[in-house]
Amino acid sequence: MRDEKGITLIMLVITVILTLIIAVTAAYSGISTYKGMKVKTFSESLKVVKERVNVVKEKANTNSELNISELGKEISEESLGKETYSKVANSILNSGEDEALEKYRYFDKSTLNSDLSLDIDNQEYAIDFENSTVIGLRGVEYEGRIVYTQKQIDDVNNSK
Repeated sequence: MRDEKGITLIMLVITVILTLIIAVTAAYSGISTYKGMKVKTFSESLKVVKERVNVVKEKANTNSELNISELGKEISEESLGKETYSKVANSILNSGEDEALEKYRYFDKSTLNSDLSLDIDNQEYAIDFENSTVIGLRGVEYEGRIVYTQKQIDDVNNSK
């Protein structure tokens, strides 16, 4: 019997296969974690905006000079432009919330900052102050569907 030194072809193939399995598992796990964090970030931003809406409503109740119906921008084709108006209307219709556009106000990054004192990502929102409803206009994919509201995220979680 001779003394073998080095690695055999079988050991090399097994090593390569195991390395590929570990790499694929790590990649899948990373993608899954990224998607989960995207939904979590979206959900948390909805909660922050809703909390701020409730604070502004409380201020409006005690301060007659604060008119919440003037916050944000009116949702109309004239005020938002055709493309943005279409996106806003579709998001509201797909949100499962009240579809009456006149109840909502449009908030982009600048109006969130100026009217609600929030500095949040580049998400845009439609807000119904009367019902404290917040709709994220870009939505996020979650479990194979696009969700726009915290209620939709909760519904998907409860159906699991």
